[in-house]
Amino acid sequence: MQITLTGYKFLEKEIATGARSELVSVKALPKKDSDVTVYWQNYEQAFLDKPTFWYMLADESMISTLGKPSKFKVTFPDPPKEESEEGDGKIPPKGK
Repeated sequence: MQITLTGYKFLEKEIATGARSELVSVKALPKKDSDVTVYWQNYEQAFLDKPTFWYMLADESMISTLGKPSKFKVTFPDPPKEESEEGDGKIPPKGK
């Protein structure tokens, strides 16, 4: 299933990593040595799309660093089919 997202699309993982690093620099993360937040935004891989690409979902605070976001489609696995209330669809053995 394809879903249209608004964000930033990168054709190379290294470029996505660089964009994430820019966001970290702007936010000056981590704020303290004891903080566990290093990346407040991460990228995802659209591994079902060919060619594969990486993307970040848009956030208002990212515009000043990464520019205006765009819309693009990402393919996700189809959700599992729900079992009916009548069972799993398997035919029971004879006599049962």
